[in-house]
Amino acid sequence: MMIPEPKKPWNPIRNQRGSYFAMSALALLVMFGFAALGVEAARWYAVQGELAKSIDGAAFAGAANVNNPNIPDLNLFVEQVAQANFADGLLGTTTAQFVVTPDGNGKITVDGSTNALNTLAKGYNAAYAQTHVATEGSAKLRNAEIGMVLDVSGSMGGSPITNLKDGAKQFVENFSDQENHSKFGLLTFASGVEKPFDLGHGYVNPMDSAINGLNATGGTNSGDALAQANTLPWSDQSGLPPNERGKQVVVFFSDGNPTAFRGDFQRNGTWYDASVPDGSVSLRHHDEQHDQISNYTAWPSGNGTQNSGSGNNHCGGGSSYERIKWGIFDDPDYGLNSAVYPTFNGYSSTHCFTKWELQPYITAVARQMALDNAQLIKDRGIEIYTIGLGNVDQNLLETISSGPEFAYYTTDPTELAGIFQQIANILKLVLVS
Repeated sequence: MMIPEPKKPWNPIRNQRGSYFAMSALALLVMFGFAALGVEAARWYAVQGELAKSIDGAAFAGAANVNNPNIPDLNLFVEQVAQANFADGLLGTTTAQFVVTPDGNGKITVDGSTNALNTLAKGYNAAYAQTHVATEGSAKLRNAEIGMVLDVSGSMGGSPITNLKDGAKQFVENFSDQENHSKFGLLTFASGVEKPFDLGHGYVNPMDSAINGLNATGGTNSGDALAQANTLPWSDQSGLPPNERGKQVVVFFSDGNPTAFRGDFQRNGTWYDASVPDGSVSLRHHDEQHDQISNYTAWPSGNGTQNSGSGNNHCGGGSSYERIKWGIFDDPDYGLNSAVYPTFNGYSSTHCFTKWELQPYITAVARQMALDNAQLIKDRGIEIYTIGLGNVDQNLLETISSGPEFAYYTTDPTELAGIFQQIANILKLVLVS
């Protein structure tokens, strides 16, 4: 008689072995799916990134050429730029499609799309053979208002003035395609200040002609030049957010330090708006013709009445000298008792100074006026680029500028054109945003 083999104890693990195999296979399949999805998703983001870069570049190029007469079909040009930056099949994609939409006001919008061809995900599910990827970008040509302020004092004679003309004309021509969109202005200064072209459109030909006619003569009245640059008809952008403001820039060139300032002077009971152009203490009257008050030295003395007596004592009298009352002597910011030139603190405004005593005072006032008027410009949000040539105070120009990166300097006048071009390149880039 056979004794039956006793039953083994119930083993739940052994009895579920087949189920675990099935579950493991299913888990592996799910893990493969997630891995495939993760790999493909990473590539989708990479495709979108490359698509966005091509769109941004195309929109930027379109906005920069909105007014370019040499591009007859702007939309086609923008599409071609986008396609050139996103080659067929890039990262496993179909041919990208681009749609360009200009708003008629300088803004270019580009929509781009393509299909990413999935390899891993397709193996998991045929429905995932492609994934549509799309994005858009836009750029707008900002308005520009650029005032050029050029030193044409006597020290610019010869090759420096010739090189300055070449560089200034080349600078303007960089913006020839924006004559109807942007504005330019031109100020020149020596002892006085001239304004050959006010801030306006249609600037290339008149500014080219005005620059060709520049001549070097006189002192260096930087302060008045910057003061008049501040009075150009700049657009009021105080109420606009930064991303909607046009670019406003002063490009200031000089080859020397300030040697002249502008003020009020009384002669024979009549007040004149005039400048002291240099240490000779002669005066230049500021009217439409910029005529001289006189052809002889104007000494500051007394109350500005006509001379009397004889001899060469310019304070006590004598026909050789003109007696002029300087209104600036009583000015709280620049006068005899201001901080500009403390050496004269305590002197009366009727004191008679020699021209040798006045020369350092004139220089100090001229320098401070340049700094103060530059600050007034910068306080309005207008940027100042400075270009210095030769024997010029580089620290002064850097302070006048909007910062060290806005200040340029060279000892070689033949390098002026290159510096003007550098600034033009910077401005043309920031005009598109």
